[in-house]
Amino acid sequence: MRRSVFSYIAVKLLHKVITLIFVILLIYILLRLAPGTPFDQYLYQGKITEEQYERLLEKWGYKDNFITGAIKVLYGMFTFSLFKMKSPVYNKPIIELISVRLPYTLGLVTAAYFFGAMLGMLLGLYCAKNRGTLKESAILWLTLGIRALPVFWLGMVLLYFLAFKAGLFPYLTTSELKPQNIFHYMVDWLWHSLLPIIVLSKIYAVSYLLTIRNMTTEEYTSDYVTALRAIGLKENYILERHVLRNIMPPVITMMAIDIGFLFGGAVVTETVFNYPGMGTLIYQAMWTKDYPVVLASFYIIAIAVIVAITIAEVTYAYLDPRIRGE
Repeated sequence: MRRSVFSYIAVKLLHKVITLIFVILLIYILLRLAPGTPFDQYLYQGKITEEQYERLLEKWGYKDNFITGAIKVLYGMFTFSLFKMKSPVYNKPIIELISVRLPYTLGLVTAAYFFGAMLGMLLGLYCAKNRGTLKESAILWLTLGIRALPVFWLGMVLLYFLAFKAGLFPYLTTSELKPQNIFHYMVDWLWHSLLPIIVLSKIYAVSYLLTIRNMTTEEYTSDYVTALRAIGLKENYILERHVLRNIMPPVITMMAIDIGFLFGGAVVTETVFNYPGMGTLIYQAMWTKDYPVVLASFYIIAIAVIVAITIAEVTYAYLDPRIRGE
């Protein structure tokens, strides 16, 4: 059995490595097909000559053909030398840019995911226990309405009314004050980051609410639940000891996959609130044609997604041997 598990993991890792190579090459090709370079504006403004412009293109690899450029990208990906390169826009090592931005994104997505997932699970269980009632209908209609709101639109609305009009939150998502202690830092960070946390968490709150509600409702209609009720067990006992145990494996898998995709949702949210995280860095790098920064950033996102999916698949295979056989 142990050998079969290791074989399953090895095959899955091989598939993920191939997927990672394909994703990075696809991003590289799309970036190369996009017109413009970071040095075009300097040429148009007369700050550099045509000869200097050509030397810059040669230096930063913008004149490489597709095959040469792809080989350099793959080499930098597997040796991690991609992160040691300097950004042609910031003139700083990419690892330095990412190391400053990544903690902000990790803090934002962790808080948003925890808040959204917990809220969605609790409301999903509440709707399942009160299925068919007016309360459940009201929550579901409200949830579907919130689900239809675009992230960028909701972010701009909250920013305008709560920050600009009401003055309840600051415009900037980073504080200019030096924290006196860790408690002061956490409170100050939460106050500056609460609006983007709310906007980002609504994605996961809605998703988990509907998923938990549907799975729990389906379990409540099972024969074993009917039998447990017939012998006089209370609803809370049935929910905690039996229903939740049966729905948790797919929920855990869903959570593992969602964690990998957190960075994707943060790009739009960070851009709207000008949050100094990875999303803003990617947005600015794409606008300025800073291809090395874009590739390194998407490389980190792709690894996070692949690792999360692999963990979910291995966990499922461990819990259900039939998956390994397939």
